[in-house]
Amino acid sequence: MTVADSLQPSPPENSIRHLALGFFDGLHLGHRRVILGGDSPHDPSRTAVLTFRDHPLSVLHPEKHPALITGLPHKLRILETWGIQRVVTLPFNATRALQAPEDFLGELESAFPSLKTVSVGPNWRFGKNRSGDVRLLGQWCAGRQILLDNPAPVLFTGERISSSRIRSAIAAGRLDDTAAMLGRPFSLFGTVVPGDGRGTQLGFPTANLSTSDECLPPVGVYAGKALLENNTNHPCAINIGFCPTFSGSKLSIETHLIGFSGNLVGNSMEIQILRWIRNETKFENMQSLADQIFKDIHSI
Repeated sequence: MTVADSLQPSPPENSIRHLALGFFDGLHLGHRRVILGGDSPHDPSRTAVLTFRDHPLSVLHPEKHPALITGLPHKLRILETWGIQRVVTLPFNATRALQAPEDFLGELESAFPSLKTVSVGPNWRFGKNRSGDVRLLGQWCAGRQILLDNPAPVLFTGERISSSRIRSAIAAGRLDDTAAMLGRPFSLFGTVVPGDGRGTQLGFPTANLSTSDECLPPVGVYAGKALLENNTNHPCAINIGFCPTFSGSKLSIETHLIGFSGNLVGNSMEIQILRWIRNETKFENMQSLADQIFKDIHSI
């Protein structure tokens, strides 16, 4: 998979036949339908996804910026597993926000000269003041003999799957509902960074995750699975919280990989958060905490 940050024409674009447009936070089942097609699937090796590096609300209305389910590195990881050939991650800035819809479509025509299909979600809008809509895009496609794929929403329990609905499920700790709407286990992806070493002192070393995924489940201890760079995976216990036993004040994501030994600092890691175990608790001393961690691990 190749990744670009502009719509400047380049040779890879000449092989692209299908283009999906959207921010695609979470890459849920509705997004998958837009990107990969339905009854007549798009060939992922000839499909490009055009998205933005940052959520448009981070520029237009920062106070309304939603917590991202999938930061950009996580989004790219998922698209690569789907076999997508090309991803364009445009910066969203004041210039882009003021761009006329027709000018944006002109960029698409120049950048992707061999399109057969353009895909967008049901409520897709673009251009200055969101003045471009599916109708305008459809007229543009019709004039170039391009098929507009604008599928109906994908439903879960009778209601449309959306990124905002998934955020609510994550925040409420409804992991089964979250996984059902995503079409995969809820996970966080990032880089392992140095910690303070307390896990090792307790006898349960942890990998501390730094991630651009912003939407987190409630503070607590969870059972999960860690997926490593070498394509191995390990059951794990995950603590999302503030380490109250040590009077911590900064949120951390710490993962103990069961049956693993080694140094993961600097490596990428994905942790699937599968099941809630307990609330985060302040213990009287380190031994009490170690005893509880032992119980947590043996409950997985």
